[in-house]
Amino acid sequence: MNLFYEEYPVFIRVEGEIIPIHTDFRKYIKLMDMLKSEDASDSEKAEFICSFFLKMPSDINKAIGRFLDFVLMKDLKLPAREGTENGEEGSGMESEKPVKALYSFEYDYPFILSGFLQCYQINLKTIDYMHWWEFRCLFQGLPDDTGIKQRIQYRNYDLSSIKDKAERRRIRRIQNEIRLPSEQMSDYEIGNAFM
Repeated sequence: MNLFYEEYPVFIRVEGEIIPIHTDFRKYIKLMDMLKSEDASDSEKAEFICSFFLKMPSDINKAIGRFLDFVLMKDLKLPAREGTENGEEGSGMESEKPVKALYSFEYDYPFILSGFLQCYQINLKTIDYMHWWEFRCLFQGLPDDTGIKQRIQYRNYDLSSIKDKAERRRIRRIQNEIRLPSEQMSDYEIGNAFM
């Protein structure tokens, strides 16, 4: 699939059956929050996942599997991305161990919002619609000088690889200041929530 000349998908295909789905990025961010919520029951989570289907599929289990592929953009076969495949939303769920979260839509909201405004002049709060894949591509493409990318870089530093003690202390202090309150879900954990 090449998005330069192909449209963003608005459906999933399950054994030849076409299932139209919701695609606005806000609903997917809500999905991430719902899946990690301890307050939502498994049945509430399943009901919310099913709300993405604009037509109920014949085989709900296979549809949920294909929907997970859509959420993770697996059809694009993208290379590892900072803060996603090797961060909050990892790839290769079956073989990789879960990795620490590098960003949170909830806690990093001001930095994500300001990054989109700074780079693209897009106000995520007031935009009428943006496809989930477009949001993910634009998020990935934010430059390193945006607040969210700097937070991702600092959270990703391996302190054991920093030889200079003063620099290691400085990075540790920054990491403590921007630490996420709780672990966010990796793709591995998101996949398990669909099982």
